Amino acid sequence: MPSASKLDPLSNDDLDDDLDFTPGQRYDRKALHDIYGGQRYRGIATPAEYSAVFLFTGDSGETYGYEDEFLDDGTFLYTGEGTEGDMTMNEGNAAINSHKQTGTSLHLFENTDEAWVVTYVGEFERTGVREARLKDKNDEYRDAFRFELEPVGGEEVELDDTDGDDLQSLYERAKASSPQSDSGGSSGGSSGGSSTSTRNRYSRSQAVRDYALAHADGVCQGCEEDAPFITKSGDPYLEVHHLYRRADGGADDPENVIALCANCHRRVHEGEDGDAFNEELIQKAEQRKSPSN
Repeated sequence: MPSASKLDPLSNDDLDDDLDFTPGQRYDRKALHDIYGGQRYRGIATPAEYSAVFLFTGDSGETYGYEDEFLDDGTFLYTGEGTEGDMTMNEGNAAINSHKQTGTSLHLFENTDEAWVVTYVGEFERTGVREARLKDKNDEYRDAFRFELEPVGGEEVELDDTDGDDLQSLYERAKASSPQSDSGGSSGGSSGGSSTSTRNRYSRSQAVRDYALAHADGVCQGCEEDAPFITKSGDPYLEVHHLYRRADGGADDPENVIALCANCHRRVHEGEDGDAFNEELIQKAEQRKSPSN
């Protein structure tokens, strides 16, 4: 049941019990637990009376050794629960790992800067699980699980080979593949009123990625240094960064991405000045002209 604005968190009076969440919509987490149940203070909540698991992610989790991130192919790596010592495949971790067998849906929410306010990212399915060595809350390495999650209900965009396309063609292809091209929304950052639930996979469109890399032409758009190395395919290695987070309404749009070296990319997400650095990148992107201009 959507509210007048996705920026207004939905509370108890706005929610029903049908698990019908809207991507990009903000929710009062306390209200979610009042309606559906589940553990209020854990990253993985398992409502007893509903076939659903609520996953919560945010920067604060890094304090406890959680490292969640989107990969370039749209896969979301979600770190399992357990703040101290080796993780075990039980409770919330087991609920994620076996959700297909139990017929349980996985719903991902992202924490915001407001206490108890979360943004709904979308429904996901587990496609794999990785074992990794990550630090726990005591800064000691332990065995950890990182679940590979993919969006449910999205549509893949079929793309032709882009080799040899000029920048204008790549830009037009990227704009056409953006969810905004179907909904008529803007490509800006925080409006959030962009794509429909069937289109909004929160994955990096290959067309948008191709454009961002082509526009950079082998040069990091952050430090303005050449890419650190050449890949086995013969291309300069750069990573594509979303200037506005998808959970906050940032679209897979050529105006919302920029190509960075791995060092600058980690600086945005983990650096002490990450937010300020991202603002610098936004300024650079705004000064960037479309190929037709």
